[in-house]
Amino acid sequence: MLPRRPRRKARAVLLVLVPLALVATAAWVLTDRSPAAAPPTAEPAAHRLDVLRSRLPFHGLLRTPTDATRRAHEAEQRLVAACMADRGFTYTPAPAASDDSGADSAPFGFEPRDTPADGGQPAPQPSEQPRGEDFTRALYGDPDRRISAHNEVIRVTRPATGCLAEAQEHLLGEDGRVRDLTLRLVLDQGERDAVRALRKDAAQRAVTARWRACMAEAGITADDPVRLAADLPTGADDTHPSARADLACKARTGYLERAYTRLAATQRHWLDTHPGPVAEWRTLHRREDTAARRVLASTAPTPS
Repeated sequence: MLPRRPRRKARAVLLVLVPLALVATAAWVLTDRSPAAAPPTAEPAAHRLDVLRSRLPFHGLLRTPTDATRRAHEAEQRLVAACMADRGFTYTPAPAASDDSGADSAPFGFEPRDTPADGGQPAPQPSEQPRGEDFTRALYGDPDRRISAHNEVIRVTRPATGCLAEAQEHLLGEDGRVRDLTLRLVLDQGERDAVRALRKDAAQRAVTARWRACMAEAGITADDPVRLAADLPTGADDTHPSARADLACKARTGYLERAYTRLAATQRHWLDTHPGPVAEWRTLHRREDTAARRVLASTAPTPS
């Protein structure tokens, strides 16, 4: 009988440990769903950050390509080509622009990358070759006539006349181009305000304090990653010793994962408290998509 006793004890221990493990797992699921709390994986750090960045509310609203944005671009290019042909010019369609501007382009200073500084990067799109003053004026109109909008940080202008302006007006409506530009600048300011709001966010302040302590251990005094990057010599990149220490401390503290998670929260708060510009932006671009569908259904594809 004695040899059986240890097995009974083992079963008893197992019966106790399994429920405790289930309780602990349930507690983790209920209390922390943030990406920063996820167990580490072999996934490259730069890719994980790309995923987090793509989930930022403003990124989805302003930058994520959709079928609608692709239709709008194609329709615009067909209209421009037809307009330029009417004026005696052959127009080569421009590739869709990648809008990486805005407050989310580099909100936390240096970030890890999976390729060398100048390796693995896509070749830049060729810029339009100069075609002469008449061609430029036909495409962009009178250089002295512009539409503009501004926010607290930047001012943006666009041509008011010319084939490009006419194409965009066809899709957005007579007053739609000005309103589109104005709303884009309102939303750009909201994106910047969300970054600014992180300074008062308790979770962000806590992870910044951990990063600051890590940097102090490396013998570097810095308030935060953005200030550190700004204070480096002009032209310094992530091979600079301070930048390497910054990236090491970000990895050690989970700084970037937590920062992007908190940025998503502050962006959602801004969008929730400013429903008017968001609703108008979406309504304007639904109207643009309707017009783009009509253009694509009634015109031939633009030769590339």
